[in-house]
Order: sequence, then structure tokens, then C-alpha cells
Amino acid sequence: MTPQELKELLKCDEGYRIERTVSLSNMDKFQEAICAFANDLPGSGKKG
Repeated sequence: MTPQELKELLKCDEGYRIERTVSLSNMDKFQEAICAFANDLPGSGKKG
């Protein structure tokens, strides 16, 4: 990922590659998001 690609992703709210969440105590929510993004969406050709 290039610095420009990262900047573009940071501009987005949420999408199939971005999950914005705020939690200081619910680790289950973070673990679920990490697992979901570790998988490639069918046909996207991009890593999660």
C-alpha cells in the first residue's frame, strides 16, 4: 500500500476495507473486526 492509498482510505468513513469503532473495554468487538478484515472479499483481489 502506498502512502497515497493510505491517505485515501483514511478519508473514507466505513467500507469493505475500513471499520471505525471506539471502545476502550469491548475487546470482542476489535477481535471480530480483525478476523473479518483478515479475509479477502470474494473477487476483490485485495487483502483484508
